[in-house]
Amino acid sequence: MHVPFCTDRCTYCAFATMADRPALHRDLVDALLLEYGRRPALEAGMETVYFGGGTPGLLAPGLLERLLNGLQARSRLETGAEITLEVNPTNVSKDALSAWSELGITRLSIGIQTFDDAVLAGFGRHHDGDLGRAALDLIAEHWKGLWSADLLVGFKDQTSQDLTFDLAQLLKRSAPHISVYGLTIEPGTQLHEQARRGSVVRLEDTYMDSYDILWSSYLHGFGYERYEVSNFALPEARSRHNQAYWRNEDYLGIGPGASSSRHPLRWSNLRDTKQYLEQISGNRDTRHHVERLQPSDRLLESLGVGLRTRDGVDIDELERRFGDSWRIALAAGIQQLKQQRLLEEVDNNLRIPATALTRADSIAAVFARTMELPPSQ
Repeated sequence: MHVPFCTDRCTYCAFATMADRPALHRDLVDALLLEYGRRPALEAGMETVYFGGGTPGLLAPGLLERLLNGLQARSRLETGAEITLEVNPTNVSKDALSAWSELGITRLSIGIQTFDDAVLAGFGRHHDGDLGRAALDLIAEHWKGLWSADLLVGFKDQTSQDLTFDLAQLLKRSAPHISVYGLTIEPGTQLHEQARRGSVVRLEDTYMDSYDILWSSYLHGFGYERYEVSNFALPEARSRHNQAYWRNEDYLGIGPGASSSRHPLRWSNLRDTKQYLEQISGNRDTRHHVERLQPSDRLLESLGVGLRTRDGVDIDELERRFGDSWRIALAAGIQQLKQQRLLEEVDNNLRIPATALTRADSIAAVFARTMELPPSQ
């Protein structure tokens, strides 16, 4: 469920967001439920629900409750389902934590990015390092569910000491899950415009390679498992929702800019919130792009996302989805990568060795170049 409202407009953000307008919150919630009601019903119960954005933590608890009730009125919520809410430090309070817990939210994802005040200001964030620490202290003391914190690395002039300091702040609060994302320059963002004008906005890739070794080894030393290129978790703290994406399972996205994948179709919604609301109120389709994927596309996607994880791609699942022909289609790529020691077969999974996990995208590209025939479905 995508909630586009934000009080911040981060210079690096390319998501479908808009400046917060509380007067539109109820209209948006009603529109989300209307869209959900128009989509084909889920065949099974909901295993995960993710409120992303934007900043869905801006919604009043009563509106979040309305969303959850509307979802469950049409689809069963599985026992023990994971329900995640994205928040920012400015949304976190003791009362908010209590309300979210009472609603049944099981996991929080908080955008910290860094504790460096100057960098936060340059990113357009509305919190400083002290507020970030205060929010984490409240979560550590009062939140009984799981939670995750996001960090950004690779910004201009960042030193290894800066990175270590940011990581230490999260470890001090015993964060169960930490996501470390390299800063990217996305077209259409303020950061992209700054770079186009000649400003240096991020570190060179050579620095990032050494920093990756630093943060991954640092977190590993404190018991965190790198279960995906950018994601680290303590035991039993992996994100179940994100793992569904990496297994290339079906998912339903509701809201402006949201994407969905329900075999054999994939589609995305209009990004502009005003247009989205107008389409809903006019009983018109909110989708702006729909495509039918071929089995060969699905196979490459399964490799592209699955090989980013430490578990890799389940061979039995490849057999179930694509039959025996996937072996023929991928044979050349598998042979090449095994010879280069960039692919291994462990416990009936194809996976990338831990030391090469950051090369997942280029490794997946090998399969795209060497695929010999489309598999049968």
